Amino acid sequence: MKWYYGINEEQVGPVEFAELQALVQQGKLGPRDLVWNQSLGDQWVEAQTISGLGFVGTPPPVPIVMQGAVEPRVISAIPLDSTSEGFLKNAELTRRARESLKGQWGLGIGIALVFVLVSNLAPAMIPGIGGLVSLLIAGPMSMGFALAFLTLIRGGQAEVGQLFEGFRAFGNALGAYILMSIFIFGWTLLLIIPGIIASISYSMTFFVLADDPELGPMDAIRRSKEMMRGYKWQYFCLCLRFIGWSILCILTFFIGYLWLMPYMQTSFAHFYEMVRKNYRRHPSVA
Repeated sequence: MKWYYGINEEQVGPVEFAELQALVQQGKLGPRDLVWNQSLGDQWVEAQTISGLGFVGTPPPVPIVMQGAVEPRVISAIPLDSTSEGFLKNAELTRRARESLKGQWGLGIGIALVFVLVSNLAPAMIPGIGGLVSLLIAGPMSMGFALAFLTLIRGGQAEVGQLFEGFRAFGNALGAYILMSIFIFGWTLLLIIPGIIASISYSMTFFVLADDPELGPMDAIRRSKEMMRGYKWQYFCLCLRFIGWSILCILTFFIGYLWLMPYMQTSFAHFYEMVRKNYRRHPSVA
């Protein structure tokens, strides 16, 4: 089982248990420093409470929250910090997005560029069937786009090639895209506002599929709707934060979108992490 440890509100991991023992022996990991693995749930505990690390007189585990730390940059890790019900303001989400992109802007821009080229420009160059090709690849590419930036914020090795991982779940990704388009179009026929609300409700669908590719299209859409209960307005406001940047990008002949797209997608990935963790705590809360 992989472990994580925090020293001076900085986290490191994943590491093996033997590495934790070596850190204790070297004096680099103290008894009051915090450690975590998946068996501990949402809480970090003092290293001295873990049997086998070599501390004398191990006390019973006492859950501790490390305040002010950043999210673990690893898939499926639990965050070091814990706000009320895990709520994070949009300013914090965008700050975390910028933090995640530090030293990774080139990668983010590369992923965004390939996504645009494959999803939009390449189909347009195919005479006669460009529209059909665009329809067929939109879902898988959107799923891959979500996966790449989820990997980035979780500290994994994000790669441009992850854009094409959605084709491994082609049927589910395509089905989700088609169903979302039908539902949003149907709601929009009633009024613009219901259409906007519907699109926000379904906004987490491809993040959901990125985490669970075996999930059926309707189940992924349904889970997105459940996750977004109580968060639609915040997501709408998060989108509004990028309008000014979007106008500036237009003035750069759209070149600026190569920077704005990864910034937005990274922010949305952090938003998904927030609502996902709260959904796991209270999946039935409306």
